[in-house]
Amino acid sequence: MKRKNKIIALILFSLIFNLASPLFAADTTAAPYEDDEFPVFLQDLRRFEIITLGAMPFVTLDTSLAYSSYRYVKNDFSSDYVPSLFGSSSFDSDEQIGIVLTALGISVGIGITDYIIRLIKRSSSRKSTKLNDESVRIIPISQDPDAQLIQSPESTDEIEEVPEVEE
Repeated sequence: MKRKNKIIALILFSLIFNLASPLFAADTTAAPYEDDEFPVFLQDLRRFEIITLGAMPFVTLDTSLAYSSYRYVKNDFSSDYVPSLFGSSSFDSDEQIGIVLTALGISVGIGITDYIIRLIKRSSSRKSTKLNDESVRIIPISQDPDAQLIQSPESTDEIEEVPEVEE
């Protein structure tokens, strides 16, 4: 009986301790990343990795369906080669390696295409933010109604009128 009471006491102590321990825990919430915390190259590399690995399952499924359909047509629509989405695989090891390598190549191509598109967009946005010749206009003082001539402190002579410039 004493042993049973000790076990119950230990369970109750453990339960109370586990429920109370979060009250004394330190805040471990991570600070959000800053915009300039990582170099652009690493951001692009991470995006390439995510897109390539994210596309891999879908591309593998599409590749295996396309290959099994091709094999079905190639073998004169034999019932031994009917493509099945969820059926058992009848591919030999060489065909499986070929399907995986083909899917990997297509997924890497998707990742590279996204990277190139990002580079083009970034380049065009940089060009649009630069000043171009059409965005800066120089207006002569004589043609600006709000312009005022200010006499410099060294000069006590009268300011001559600024001649008008024809454009």
